[in-house]
Amino acid sequence: MALTRGLKHANRYRKIASTLARHGFGYILQEVGLFHVLSLPKRLSADSGEVNMHSIGKRIRLVIEELGPTFIKLGQLISTRKDIFPPSVIEELEKLQDNVPPFPFEKGKQIIENDLGASLDDLFSSFSKEPLAAASIGQVHKATLHNGKNVAVKISRPHIKEIIEKDIDILRDLAKLLTQRFQWARYYRLQDVIEEYVDAIRDEVDYYVEARNTEKMKNNMAVFSEIDIPNVLDDYSSRRVLTMSFAKGVKLSELNDATHHVDKKAVARTLTDAFLHQVLVDGFFHSDPHPGNIIFTGEKTAAFIDFGQIGRLNKAMRQQFINYVIAMTKKHPDLVADAIYDMADIPGDIDDDHFAEDVEYLLQKYYDRPFHEIKIGEAINDIFATAHRYEIQIYKEYTLLAKAIITLESVVERLDPNLSIVKVAEPYGHMLAKERLNPKTNIYHWLKEGRRQKDYLLDIPKELRDTLEKISKDRVGIEMNIPKINIFLNKLDRISNRLSFSIILLAFSIIMVGLIIGSTFGDSSSPLVQLPVIEISFIATFIMFLWLLYAIFKSGRF
Repeated sequence: MALTRGLKHANRYRKIASTLARHGFGYILQEVGLFHVLSLPKRLSADSGEVNMHSIGKRIRLVIEELGPTFIKLGQLISTRKDIFPPSVIEELEKLQDNVPPFPFEKGKQIIENDLGASLDDLFSSFSKEPLAAASIGQVHKATLHNGKNVAVKISRPHIKEIIEKDIDILRDLAKLLTQRFQWARYYRLQDVIEEYVDAIRDEVDYYVEARNTEKMKNNMAVFSEIDIPNVLDDYSSRRVLTMSFAKGVKLSELNDATHHVDKKAVARTLTDAFLHQVLVDGFFHSDPHPGNIIFTGEKTAAFIDFGQIGRLNKAMRQQFINYVIAMTKKHPDLVADAIYDMADIPGDIDDDHFAEDVEYLLQKYYDRPFHEIKIGEAINDIFATAHRYEIQIYKEYTLLAKAIITLESVVERLDPNLSIVKVAEPYGHMLAKERLNPKTNIYHWLKEGRRQKDYLLDIPKELRDTLEKISKDRVGIEMNIPKINIFLNKLDRISNRLSFSIILLAFSIIMVGLIIGSTFGDSSSPLVQLPVIEISFIATFIMFLWLLYAIFKSGRF
């Protein structure tokens, strides 16, 4: 079984398992054997009438909310994977709120002073005890330096890293168990989703990573005078504390035409242009540009904040993505299918013609619509969802980009409904096309590929010689992979142990009956009867019986 750290995290396992059971997922725990291993009461496996009234999506959301920060972040990640998970689940998980009660100011103060090596009074002339915002990973306070500069101080929740690492261990174990046992877990690529989540959450909980991301983004966005990125104050930052310049302005939810003078159309164009520059020029983009992470700082200026989640695309990926967008705008299914093949792992038995037909059927809903009305993010997700049905595994960089585009489109639509992201992207597409046709670029790629293939070509004679030598010496091995063999062997162990238990119980009963009959009807003058053989035999047999029972139950396979 995959519970490699079961003893270490037993209490947390029980909490997660009992929460799942109470919300109607007890049958899953029974199927993978967790009820027995964790000694959970059988009553938890029965679904209550109230639980059955809720949809699966709602029950999943309730479980996630009850289990805390790590699972809330996982739920938020899953809610962005519209290409994989069903709409009913996505709709519920989109309701997950990252707003949680703030932790006490004194604990935050202790973290700051321990990490920065000075008292709070020495570091800041003023420090707001009430946070501006509180989330599952940390919270933000407004403060003022001794030079009079206002700053935002983000403080990590106490012990959040340890909590997250413990939950990561458990999530990996559960994902492996479920993938081995359930076809739906394999279909939704549960283990891949967990690993994608692990990378994201570990980056987000380490403020050094966010500080470096912020600095790089500030350098990249220097070409946009209308875009502000906070300055990181390294002397006031650590892995658990991040201090940045304070972005003064209003968020989209607070925007009021009567009191705030913002040129919405100009800002919408600037935000879109800046984001496309991040994606197609820098290959380093804000992967969560939701309204809370954008602040309007002036009539035509805005600031991006919170760079805990960042997406990355290398030059080849940027070219592949723009090819995909061009193919979609041309509404050519074969070109779209070819572009998808460049952006994913493709199963060997895929039916190319059927996939292209499904893509064409999907594109038909865009054929008669004006160009500016097409939401490119939704169109991308539609195609990705179709690809998933063919077990095509889109690289996570593209799914992250699709989620970011959808998020940005929702912001832009509220500012300027007539602005088309595809239209703004056209100059970048022309730029990448020219770059691809540039002879210098092609020569560089050929030389790079030649250097990479050189080592493979030089290794072929040696590999061939070693293979022939192994064949001649009958040393060629065969590796077999039998799906679900661990589950089969585990159940076989349980059956054999239960059979052994029954035989032992029967033998013990026969011995006891024989001893009773012997003591009742046997010859009283016999030396065997005179000796305490019955008592000795009973004690010896009973001890052996207990020992065997202990060994069977301790194995965890009864």
